[in-house]
Amino acid sequence: MNDDLNHRTKKDVVNVYNESLIRGQVYKDVLSKKELWEKLSELYNGKLSIKQTISKDISSFKLEIPYKDSFLILTESDTKPLKLEIELKLNRNFEFNISWEDSMERILKLFGKQDIQIGDKKFDKKYLIQSNDPELISKLLTSGQIKQVMLKHNIYLFNLEYSRKNESHKLLTVKDRNTNELELLIELIEFEFAIIEFFENKRIMRSRI
Repeated sequence: MNDDLNHRTKKDVVNVYNESLIRGQVYKDVLSKKELWEKLSELYNGKLSIKQTISKDISSFKLEIPYKDSFLILTESDTKPLKLEIELKLNRNFEFNISWEDSMERILKLFGKQDIQIGDKKFDKKYLIQSNDPELISKLLTSGQIKQVMLKHNIYLFNLEYSRKNESHKLLTVKDRNTNELELLIELIEFEFAIIEFFENKRIMRSRI
């Protein structure tokens, strides 16, 4: 952070509904959600850590939640959106990337960029769906409440990527920083658990033995 910002905390500039603006960057006061995250940690028997910069202008949360053989990690800070990440051991090469479909993506589609349709007009219009297994990603998105939760929470990135280094997959879900209710955070966590359940039901999870 440069000297100018060191002398001007985010609260010195604009503060409306715990938001601040400095040079076009919106800051969220995540410390105002400390009690909410503590409740979430207690509910799921998680491990919560809260960090601040030396100047105390930037705060961040990290919550680790154990689930079966994995750990779901939630992170959020004054400058970064809510992220949910979990490492998975899958027994097949399955990857996908689902993101908001903007005007540029629509242009790229005209030139042959892959876009999978799942038969839901609202979802297909909002999201660009890419995967090396169109049939499986379609089954995933249409199982349970998966696509409904994505639309409700306006999730703008949902990604599963394989890491050769770790020989595992990482599931990443990215949302904005406007989730201020315990029930909504619970919905997002249960959403991640539902993905694992789907993989287990399809026998895609790799045995850790």
